[in-house]
Amino acid sequence: MSPRTADEAPPDTLQVVFKVAERCNIDCDYCYYFNMGDTRALARPPVVDQDRAEAVGQWITQGCDDLGIRKVLLSFHGGEPMLLKPRAFDRICASLRAAIEPKASLGFAIQTNGTILSPAWLEAFSRHRVHVGVSIDGDRLAHDRHRLDKRGRSTFETTKRNLERLVDWSNDDRALGPSTISVLDWRNDLAEIYRSFRAMGVREMSFLLPDRSRDDGFAGDGETAAAYGRQLADVFEAWLKEDDASVFVRQIERALARFRLGGPMRSENVQIVVVQSDGSIALNDSYIPALPWYRDLPQTSVDDTPLRDHLTLVRSLESEAGLHSLPSGCNGCEWARLCRGGDVENRFSRNGGFNNPSAYCEGYQVFYARVRDLLVANGYPREIFETRLEGAA
Repeated sequence: MSPRTADEAPPDTLQVVFKVAERCNIDCDYCYYFNMGDTRALARPPVVDQDRAEAVGQWITQGCDDLGIRKVLLSFHGGEPMLLKPRAFDRICASLRAAIEPKASLGFAIQTNGTILSPAWLEAFSRHRVHVGVSIDGDRLAHDRHRLDKRGRSTFETTKRNLERLVDWSNDDRALGPSTISVLDWRNDLAEIYRSFRAMGVREMSFLLPDRSRDDGFAGDGETAAAYGRQLADVFEAWLKEDDASVFVRQIERALARFRLGGPMRSENVQIVVVQSDGSIALNDSYIPALPWYRDLPQTSVDDTPLRDHLTLVRSLESEAGLHSLPSGCNGCEWARLCRGGDVENRFSRNGGFNNPSAYCEGYQVFYARVRDLLVANGYPREIFETRLEGAA
């Protein structure tokens, strides 16, 4: 998503990440929320209660009314959001609908580790039209490198079985999903993982670079930024060979959109807000890898800070930190206006703040160059492509 600038008009769409559970039933070693040094989640209620959920609904409604927002996308996150009981989840969805829908359209999604599923959950998802996202890293070997339970046991078979159940349940209704999110590991075969998801009937995927700041570095022994770029390019090539435009891969769609535009991406006018189980409001928690900066940010609450005031604070903090500015080290790079510096948390260092090229800079260069070559090999006119890159530079 394109970063919003400090002087933008109010968003058309508000995306609320609602942390309805602040605990998890498994222990992914790369988890940014629990295993990157920020332990504040453990001081908040393990799961949200009905009164807090209703207060959040009223806060969103008032914010939509104040700012003229007409669309809300609410994603249930954690921890593991399905540590809630299905009946409690159903009541929360119903109360949020009652509060928000008189002012704005409302869509629901949930991101789960896929280890919990029951008929009662499927009924609640159907009743409230909830899009289900499942975190799964690939086959057993890929998945169990990092996504083990708290006793060190595999979670793969349960996750795979429940993902297949969700594919059957959705009956090819793309609004319901399921979609997958996979965190890359340089040792995995991403093309084969893509094909395995397609064999299960998954049509919407996302492949994420592991969370790291510039200070974290790489493990060596084959783990490099370029290795991750090659993996993303492998996914693109597998997607291109399948030649099925109905399959959505977020990183591919983003890259192709930027190639088509040939210049800076237009803002999608979407604002992300994170609301935690106690009603506190945080900046986007994907910034946690920049923990020396993130831990000192002020936190507000739905009890005392209207959405309008929170967004003003967010824009000020992000602008002051330079999150909306292209790092000076990216000047002159042919890919700068396509990658746009990468995800801001990967640019952070203790000494340079966010004014650094991404830790994955070399990987982006590998990825974009191979995408360019594959597009040209499949008929995209090279001269048009080069003209657009020159315009972007």
